[in-house]
Amino acid sequence: MARNTTISGKRAGLPFRDDVPAVTSTQLRRDGVITPDSQSVQIFDREVRVTHRLFPARGPLGKRGSWSFFLCPVCNRRARTLRLYDGRVVCKWCDGLMYRAQAHDKTTRLKRLRQALYGPNPAKEGRRRLEIALRRALLAERRKWL
Repeated sequence: MARNTTISGKRAGLPFRDDVPAVTSTQLRRDGVITPDSQSVQIFDREVRVTHRLFPARGPLGKRGSWSFFLCPVCNRRARTLRLYDGRVVCKWCDGLMYRAQAHDKTTRLKRLRQALYGPNPAKEGRRRLEIALRRALLAERRKWL
């Protein structure tokens, strides 16, 4: 497992969430491992409970669909994705990890956004999206200093 060496402080040495093996209920439902009648499933050689969200009946035949969720073994929350971290199967609320994109320096993001908007070749397509991203990045930077 790759260890994170670019972050200092309390997160130093932890892997990124992207590097940890994960299973989604959507994949297992598509592959037929989870069915609408399933109560539990084996993932990472562990038994994990499954719950389903039923849709209202639709159409003349009254067919219903459903979404399937795992129940996290640690916190008992519904989750679409479970990860194997530190020998335990956990959801995103219990793993304490961050995505690789969250670790990047915010000042370089600000420079890149300003360059795209106000540089020598300003963006014509997607300008509104870039302006919103710049505002959010500025708010996050200001919040850091409060």
